[in-house]
Amino acid sequence: MDFKSAHNSAPLVPGRECGACTMCCKVYRIEALGKPDGVWCTHCVVGSSCKIYPDRPDDCRDFFCLWRTDATLPDSWKPNVSKLTISLFPKNGFLYVQVDPSTPQAWRKEPYFSTLKTWSASLLQRGRHILVFVRDQATLIMPSGPIPIGIMSPDDGFVVRERFTPTGKTFEVERVASTGGQRTAV
Repeated sequence: MDFKSAHNSAPLVPGRECGACTMCCKVYRIEALGKPDGVWCTHCVVGSSCKIYPDRPDDCRDFFCLWRTDATLPDSWKPNVSKLTISLFPKNGFLYVQVDPSTPQAWRKEPYFSTLKTWSASLLQRGRHILVFVRDQATLIMPSGPIPIGIMSPDDGFVVRERFTPTGKTFEVERVASTGGQRTAV
């Protein structure tokens, strides 16, 4: 996922500092630095700080994860603890969960997995979703559980359809790929 698309403009929670957490320096692609997603930034002193902090790109300067801006998230959701960096995508209000690729199943552990499904039910009522990314592999979280989408770029979209079966409501997801500004069903 692109770092630029994950900015959060909410005010910071007083007393919540990044401290030893540098997870955003690993999980996001930072185009201004030529840094791919899923690897540590060459300017990051892991668990400490940024070597170019005063001169860091605007994408880094403007980013704060949801743990820094949402007082309801307990310390167990801090990215260096959970291995999940959560952000609010400003264009659509979706929650994006970027997972440390060295622990790709972290989002399936508790209390994270059940909480993500609970949040999904609440967000779904408002037409919003939760997407989990392990690098560019996307999974949609629905109240009934995860639905793999596959490789997604920051410009791709998706369509969710409800289906009613004899066993209850299910969901189908279709990825919509961007092709030079236009989107095509995949």
